[in-house]
Amino acid sequence: MTRLVGSELLKLRTTRTFWGLAGAAGALVTLIVVLSVALDAGLTEDNVRNILATAGLSGLLTLVLGAVTGAGEYRHGTIAWTLLVTPSRTRAVAGQVLACGLAGLAIGVAVSALAAVIALPWLAAKDAPMPSAADLLQVFLGSASYAGLAAALGAGLGALLRNQVAAIVIVLVQLFVVDPTLAALVEGLGPFTLTGLGAAISGLDSDGELLAPGLAALVWAGYATLFAALAALSTARRDI
Repeated sequence: MTRLVGSELLKLRTTRTFWGLAGAAGALVTLIVVLSVALDAGLTEDNVRNILATAGLSGLLTLVLGAVTGAGEYRHGTIAWTLLVTPSRTRAVAGQVLACGLAGLAIGVAVSALAAVIALPWLAAKDAPMPSAADLLQVFLGSASYAGLAAALGAGLGALLRNQVAAIVIVLVQLFVVDPTLAALVEGLGPFTLTGLGAAISGLDSDGELLAPGLAALVWAGYATLFAALAALSTARRDI
């Protein structure tokens, strides 16, 4: 499995999609952090925490990265070569999901570090009230973890659907249409939607309305595992 994951990581590192989405994640978070710190004159400890948790937005792009990667081999026909090397289709799907998770985690760590380098000195210069070191660590680790978990879920969904466009559209509709609608219509469901879980994992201040970060990560991991299992089962039953 280690070699399989390593080969999948090599594939990711040699694609323009990976570097493009990683760069886009860094640019998006940098823009939001700079604007938030520059324009917010009345910074509070909660404001500071939410500004730093902006690094979690990288998870939106790693989710897309996972979906594109999971479905990409079917679109380009390279899945046949992958299965020649790894005949076990379950192992092939698992290796791809794990590799996407690690790649997403790497992007999340890089983006969180970038947000910290930009925001912390600037906030200190503005005498903004800072959260405790433990809270800051939780926010940065949570944001990075969310990016990794998002990529893993996206990879499972992409492998299940086998269509990049469909996977991306479903992800975006789920996040921006279905999740808010469900949260508004069904009381108590909001914390269990992808949007609610992502906010909780990233460490956004929610006044107790979201799940604890650790619990949210476990629920998200359960969703990702479900998609991966369905993708493995579907792949095993289909002709390539």
